Amino acid sequence: MSTPEEQEEIYPPFLVNEFKKNREERKNRPQFIKNDEDLPPPPTKITDFLQLIRTTWVISNKDYQERFWVRQELPMRGDTFSESTMTFEDAAEGILDPYVSIGMTKKQRAMLTQLFHLVEDYKNDRDTPCSRYGEKDEEIVNDPRWDKIRNYAKEVYEELTMEA
Repeated sequence: MSTPEEQEEIYPPFLVNEFKKNREERKNRPQFIKNDEDLPPPPTKITDFLQLIRTTWVISNKDYQERFWVRQELPMRGDTFSESTMTFEDAAEGILDPYVSIGMTKKQRAMLTQLFHLVEDYKNDRDTPCSRYGEKDEEIVNDPRWDKIRNYAKEVYEELTMEA
């Protein structure tokens, strides 16, 4: 895992601030949970889903993909197209479940749904290079079809992190 200093170098300010808030919250949380009052509140709004927002940003960022998916630089060595998109899809499925009530706008839900389907369709397309362990990530990063998804992910990221 990356240090706070490395996070500042890698991620945009919104994510760095959220990582910091989470560290502070964990530090101040009781070590032993004695009752339900000690439990953190359940996620209720889209900004509570940091993993989804982080992976949306990763999908939107070619520099990150080249640095960590293709060149496997530290501190994110081991991150790959497959890892990032699987994490994104898992997080998005949980939020987009019609039985889960998360505070988000209709536009955010629609954009997130569209991005989810774009990523899923890309991964399932027979023309997409199979990159299970990152061996073809460079082809993916330079694929014009992935570039369109990356550009749309930028819009989704901006919408999800926009200040109300």
